[in-house]
Amino acid sequence: MLQIKVAEIPIDFTCHDKEFFKKRLMAYRIRDNEEHIDARMTIKSCANEIMVLPKGDTIEKIRALTLAKTEDGRFYYYSINKNKQVVSCTVYDTDYSNVEITQLATRRHSVFSLTDFEYMYTGMAFSNRLAIEGGLVLHASALKYDGKGIAFSAISGTGKSTHAGLWRKYLSDSVSIINDDKPAVRFVGGQPFLYGTPWSGKTDINNNIRAPLTAIVFLERSEQNRIERLNIGDTYYEMANAVARPACDQALGVRLLDSMEKLMKSVPVYRLHCNISRQAVETVYKEIIGRNMP
Repeated sequence: MLQIKVAEIPIDFTCHDKEFFKKRLMAYRIRDNEEHIDARMTIKSCANEIMVLPKGDTIEKIRALTLAKTEDGRFYYYSINKNKQVVSCTVYDTDYSNVEITQLATRRHSVFSLTDFEYMYTGMAFSNRLAIEGGLVLHASALKYDGKGIAFSAISGTGKSTHAGLWRKYLSDSVSIINDDKPAVRFVGGQPFLYGTPWSGKTDINNNIRAPLTAIVFLERSEQNRIERLNIGDTYYEMANAVARPACDQALGVRLLDSMEKLMKSVPVYRLHCNISRQAVETVYKEIIGRNMP
């Protein structure tokens, strides 16, 4: 078991692919010489040769998942492959303080490995627990500069990581990447902060740091660079697509909407029409930092 702390949440973490997660979680581990902190979440992930579902009653089918409730009041959802085999099952308390993830050890997929699925499932579990605590996870590349946190979001393939990389290119070591794909956001004293998490998409680009969230910028490809602040309608639409949502928990989804609206009232949201150039960085820099780029 690893003891980690992510976005102020102490977690007891047990995994199947120990070597992979040892590296991924290293920066978030609670050291033996640190003061003991009781875990607010437990994640247990394993792979078994035989899958046995908990006893319970089916609630509904949601896309490829079946949601059910155990006899003792916990919930679980599971997926079945084309051969009618149960290949994954996630059991959780209503507040996601205890999450148990099991996969079929012989599971095969054309794209993802068991470790890939384990990485995604544990990330979703963390996202749900964070939502319970009033935070959320953004699909964004987030950086820290001049004491400010900025999140760049876009649909996959648009270039959010590329744009964040341009800040590193032109502003060098004064820029720190918080998380390249899935930073956490939570409120501290009423102010939203960006946090690094070990779940960062295809890359391992993340740091165990935080910064006050100053702006959220949605990217759109364009030959010309310009930035505009979004109205409430466009902001709501973009944020709804950028916030990680639970797969099978409508009540938590409503709670996330409340957190999202709170965030929208606290932080300006922009759309950046941009190409891949220094000028693209300068356009954002002047608007958000409030001065010309050095």
